Amino acid sequence: MGFIRAKTIKGKEYGYLVHNTWTATGPRQNVKGYLGRIIRPQKQKEGITDISKLEYIEALFTLIKQELDNHGFDAMLTKDQTKIDLENRRIINRNKNIIVGMNEGYLCTYTLNKLMILTPNGYEEQAGLQLATALVEAGLKLNKETFVQLFEKVYKSDKNNDDKNE
Repeated sequence: MGFIRAKTIKGKEYGYLVHNTWTATGPRQNVKGYLGRIIRPQKQKEGITDISKLEYIEALFTLIKQELDNHGFDAMLTKDQTKIDLENRRIINRNKNIIVGMNEGYLCTYTLNKLMILTPNGYEEQAGLQLATALVEAGLKLNKETFVQLFEKVYKSDKNNDDKNE
């Protein structure tokens, strides 16, 4: 399981995908790839979105759009030269991959993919922790009620698929 490491080089922030490995002399970090430059738009407002009638992916897109709107992106998911394409899971600025730093996390192709293909494993507590971790890593900040609604969408649908396969 990897995480995003932000590094400042010549006054600009860049994001790298990093994995920890354990050796006899202690932990080591292995850089697995460059993810792009990090931009940090200021939060301009708070907004709450109702996702109760939506399926998981549609609800997820709605929550991402709301958070981006809170950070000054327009309805077309653009701000300055930055364009976000949720369908293709790309965040670009002048045809280069970038990362949007929001709240305590980073929205980028890597974190979008993690959220889209999330299949919670284990008991409810473990599955809830997996979803919460993926949301925080992507920079999405949800209230408790919205988190529970989203969790039920992904966890219950995954359980229903398991029941159908038996």
